[in-house]
Amino acid sequence: MDSDDILKMFNQDKLLVRAMDNPYLTRSKDGMIYDYTTWAEEIDIARNDKLTCLSSTLLVAGEKIPTYKSLGFIINSEKAEIVHVADMDSGSSGNITDGTFSANKTELHSLSDLAAKTKKEKLHDMNEVNINIKDDAIAGLFVNKAPSDRTKAFILMAQEYYKMQTGIELPVFVYDINKGDLQPLNMSNEEKKDFLSAMRKENQIRSLTIGYDLDTDFSKETKQKKLDEDSTKGSDRNSIADVISKYRGIKRD
Repeated sequence: MDSDDILKMFNQDKLLVRAMDNPYLTRSKDGMIYDYTTWAEEIDIARNDKLTCLSSTLLVAGEKIPTYKSLGFIINSEKAEIVHVADMDSGSSGNITDGTFSANKTELHSLSDLAAKTKKEKLHDMNEVNINIKDDAIAGLFVNKAPSDRTKAFILMAQEYYKMQTGIELPVFVYDINKGDLQPLNMSNEEKKDFLSAMRKENQIRSLTIGYDLDTDFSKETKQKKLDEDSTKGSDRNSIADVISKYRGIKRD
């Protein structure tokens, strides 16, 4: 999906967001790094299997719908399997795959039901939509509009992280909760680089290195990338095991 398709889906009340934690700052042998491993683990599962009973929020154009956290993934609802729809926190738990999923009773059965009730009753609480998805449902990234640019820095890093893991550059959107509005974040690569460098110099962020370290049933890989001006060409760093396996021509399990 391109930016126009995402905005069209948003205006049709069909766009979901999956909120994620800020990356955590950790120390590696190369210095401080913003770690996106928890994001990478979800993508790894979505790519190789399926993410089930995920909590997400339906954005309703023109309505003040808060998100659970201030940044995360944009989900194409037409690629998602809707498990449960609620106009508030559903109290969901368990997993549908093993029959343990449960959630508060609701009379809503679809996203259109939720959007209609939200508009009619002017509901401004966070809704919850539980979904099953594969990675093809991930359409973009969102960040909430805020006085501080720190979360914007994190979402630009997330865009670069996702590109490291998948080779795909997701479009980024800014969500204005107070207006119920979604707008693309239009920045050139040079503008992104300058912005992140300025944030680092102002100590708004602590590092210009991002990465993740997977150790899952599906894949094992470690990657890091420097986003500052001193980064060298091809600075993605594979784990030692990856390098040795490639050198020896041995396929990893």
